[in-house]
Amino acid sequence: MTSPVSENDRIRGYLQQQAQKPIEDLISRVEEAVLELEAAANAVPAGDLDVTVTGETWTPMDCIRHAAGSNVSGAQSILYVAHTGALPEGEDTPLPATREAILARHRASIDSLYVHVRDADPAAFLDVTWKHPFFGDLNWREWFLFLRIHSKDHARQLTTMTGALD
Repeated sequence: MTSPVSENDRIRGYLQQQAQKPIEDLISRVEEAVLELEAAANAVPAGDLDVTVTGETWTPMDCIRHAAGSNVSGAQSILYVAHTGALPEGEDTPLPATREAILARHRASIDSLYVHVRDADPAAFLDVTWKHPFFGDLNWREWFLFLRIHSKDHARQLTTMTGALD
C-alpha cells in the first residue's frame, strides 16, 4: 500500500510539472495571480489596513507587506539565476511604507522579471536550486511559477480579511 501524498508533495509535483510549460504560458498564469493579489490588496479600505480581524494574526497591511516583499525577493533571485546561474548576494531592499508604494514596487519588480525571463534561455541553469521552506529545492522556473501560488494564496487571505471587516 502506498502512503497518501501530502499537500506539500502535491504542490511540489504541480510546480515541477507545470514549470516545464512555455515561458509565455507561465507569465500569463503568474500575471493572472498578481492581478488578483493587487485587486485584493486595493480592496481593503484604507482605514482597515492595520486592523487585525478575528481568527487572523496579521493585519491586511502585514499580509500585503509579506506577499509583496516575498515576491520581490523571489523575483530578484529568479532573475539572477535565470541569467547567471547564481543567486544574488546581499540583503533585500526594504519595502516602502504605504500600500500604494509597496504595490508599485511589487509591480515594477514583477514587470522586470517578465522581461528577464523572456530573455533567458528557458533551459539554462535548471540544475541550480534553492530551498523553499515547504516544497524543498526548486529551480528558477519552479520558483517563477510559485509566485502564482503565493500571490493567489495571499489574495484569498486578503479577500477573507476584507469580508470579515464588513
